[in-house]
Amino acid sequence: MSGRQAITARSHHGFTLIELTVVLAVIVTLALVLTPSIASFVNDSRSARARSDCQTILSAIVQFYQDNGFFPSWKLAQAGGPGLAQNRVQLLVSPGSIPQEDQPGLWTTGIAGLLSEQLMNNAPGYSLRTPTSQFGWNGPYLSSEIIADPWGNRYVVNIDLIDTSASAIGRGGMVKAAVWVLSAGPNRTIDTPFGQSILTAVLGNDDIGYRLQ
Repeated sequence: MSGRQAITARSHHGFTLIELTVVLAVIVTLALVLTPSIASFVNDSRSARARSDCQTILSAIVQFYQDNGFFPSWKLAQAGGPGLAQNRVQLLVSPGSIPQEDQPGLWTTGIAGLLSEQLMNNAPGYSLRTPTSQFGWNGPYLSSEIIADPWGNRYVVNIDLIDTSASAIGRGGMVKAAVWVLSAGPNRTIDTPFGQSILTAVLGNDDIGYRLQ
């Protein structure tokens, strides 16, 4: 059999067992090498999106305060301004699942209002800014609704702890508590204490967020 006939016969029979084994070994090796890198890239991208969303929410809340003279903390406005105590919310949240909490508390059980209602739709009915008014709702403060974080949980702001007094000591004579715009992060569990002092406040574990106060 000539060399050309041997090559033709071989091509008709396909790969040999040894060749298949070598190809599979190369594929497995590449998969083992690339999988950690791909997973790391995906996790980094998710964390970056969560940080960006938290920054967007924080900026929108600050702009709301500058326009209105108070923070978005009420389900129902009173005469277009801040509402009554019974209508105050403890949390502002985006859509998404309720995350776990390291120690069950108000991060997951507090009275919640939607960020979109405060920052996009003016659902509480705050007075609108006019050419002759110093303050008033002048939104929307978000260009589009903030959806769930990259792990499917809601973003959360412990807005009830906001205190606009000038010093670190709040109106009640106690050191003010930190207010966070927060994602529970990759482990889907909020590890940041709800009412930690502004003097020592830090994010817990893999939580992602920014301080509002």
